[in-house]
Amino acid sequence: MKIQIYPILVLFSLAAVSSVSAQKKAAKAAYIYTDAQTLTKNGQWPLNTSDYQRVDSTGRVPLPATVQALAHWSSGINIMFQTDSKSIAVKWKIAKYRTIPTMTAVSSCGLDLYGWNGTYWQHVGIGIPRSEVNTDVIVKAMAGKMTHYRLYLPIGSEPTQVEIGIDPLATIKPADARFVPKKRVVIYGSSITQGTAASRPGMTYTSILSRRLGVETINLGFNGSGKIEIELAEAVARIPADVYVLDCVPNPSPQEIKERTYPFVKKLRTLRPNTPIVMIESITRERTFWDLESQAKVKQQNVEFKTAYKKLLKDGEKQLYYLSTETLNGDDHESSVDGTHLTDLGFMRLAETVAKTLKTIL
Repeated sequence: MKIQIYPILVLFSLAAVSSVSAQKKAAKAAYIYTDAQTLTKNGQWPLNTSDYQRVDSTGRVPLPATVQALAHWSSGINIMFQTDSKSIAVKWKIAKYRTIPTMTAVSSCGLDLYGWNGTYWQHVGIGIPRSEVNTDVIVKAMAGKMTHYRLYLPIGSEPTQVEIGIDPLATIKPADARFVPKKRVVIYGSSITQGTAASRPGMTYTSILSRRLGVETINLGFNGSGKIEIELAEAVARIPADVYVLDCVPNPSPQEIKERTYPFVKKLRTLRPNTPIVMIESITRERTFWDLESQAKVKQQNVEFKTAYKKLLKDGEKQLYYLSTETLNGDDHESSVDGTHLTDLGFMRLAETVAKTLKTIL
């Protein structure tokens, strides 16, 4: 009897080929992940490898309760790294997945990647969030040459874990020293400073300034807060800076601005006697063209802020700069999402105006 073994061999061969093919596909799809804490982190003071909060636990102690909670959010913090991977994936966890009416899911809870194109930082792509635990591939099919990147963390949530994935045979490491900012600008303010209504994390005006000027910006914008509390003067001064920016007119009442601005700046100046301070009025709010009560309030807010500025100058304060509302976000009435919070267009305009002043100082 003649045994036919050829069909069996063919089947084994096909199975082997199929197995190798599956392994290649699996290898191709797999990513090697690196903890972002081991790379270069910007926008946090002091730097630490345990969290992604803007203000550390000791710095939060004297702050109002609402500010303490918002200080956990990661607005402005970004991870700098270099890789020759053709693909970049991300895994991240956030303490709470939240939806905010004037914000996209990406800006509130997602990630935003920029790459250095040889001349400036150019947008690459986003990590889309769907829950507290997320995985996404931001970009693929790139050239595979060593390139520097910046990954911006969420504006409106607290990441508890961030990992960056690359191709199995690629390398990833911290940014070269020439890409790490040498100067620091600390910006204190409201939800506008924090970045509410930006379409994605890299489009807050503080982050735009960081890319354009090559500086580190520390975002101390607090949604619904930033009311010029004297405790915040100490928190701001605790962070060494080349310039302090006070963008804190939108939330306090005119009376609070009248009572608090002068002592706040004097306290900051006592703690940081040689550091320039930039004072910014409230942006133009679209609703004030229709709502006469809002119009009167915002006008008086700016009046009280400028009155304090003039008094500070009269009393001998130096290195004090002032930006008026007319210069901040344009006059075509198209820069906000809700009449108050700025869109990307509004943030670009605000960043351009602030950048002009900062360039004369830095």
